[in-house]
Amino acid sequence: MCAKIVKTSAIAAAFLFVLAIQSCIRFQVATPNRWNERYAQKHDFIECLNAEQLKEMIVSDTTHFKVVMIYSTGCGACSQHLQRTYAHAYAQHREDVKFYFVSESTGGIKYCREELERYGFYDGKVLCFLDDDPDFDQQNQGKDYNLESLNNITNHIFSNGPKVTGNIGLPCEFIVSKDNRVLKQLTTTPTSGSAITTTQLWQIDFDHIQEIDFDSIYRQDLDFDFFEGIPICNDDRCVISGKERK
Repeated sequence: MCAKIVKTSAIAAAFLFVLAIQSCIRFQVATPNRWNERYAQKHDFIECLNAEQLKEMIVSDTTHFKVVMIYSTGCGACSQHLQRTYAHAYAQHREDVKFYFVSESTGGIKYCREELERYGFYDGKVLCFLDDDPDFDQQNQGKDYNLESLNNITNHIFSNGPKVTGNIGLPCEFIVSKDNRVLKQLTTTPTSGSAITTTQLWQIDFDHIQEIDFDSIYRQDLDFDFFEGIPICNDDRCVISGKERK
């Protein structure tokens, strides 16, 4: 009996050891680090872009409407959005609208192709954002810093209208006109104030994207606080240009 218990314990310990090793490997793969950077650099189907290269990729095309999604393979909201919103939009409009899916960092880069293939979005290239400039660096900087870097990336690429101050995380989306104006919205909350964010795909009538006024500011009023820890604007500092849509 003792021998059986010892043998069973040894098998259980070995199983737990293997599970721990697998978990460590998975965590390493999912974390932005030098290992993931090397993985990205040695695979031709992965292209890492800095802020200037991402801007050039978007603004150089003046013949299409463009939709850019910054996502993460570890983001449940991103997966839901890809499945419920993008699948239909991509299937219906991939010929007249350019879609770009950009991983926020090298974290999880090994799984990006698999995720894009799952929803039918893989076109032979996986894009990821990688920039060591302090204004844009998304690698191991922490949640609050990443939120600020999303705002910096947005304002670096797009200069139309008021500056974006309240992108609150992933997915971060850019709906872009042919002449490179990004659709923005004013998001308000009861007590923490207001902030300019980019408009998400589910919030517009995408089937009529050619009729959208990209100088308008969409408005989203929330009944809960949304900007904890994020710089916000008030009525004096939140300058809205163009038409306001509610």
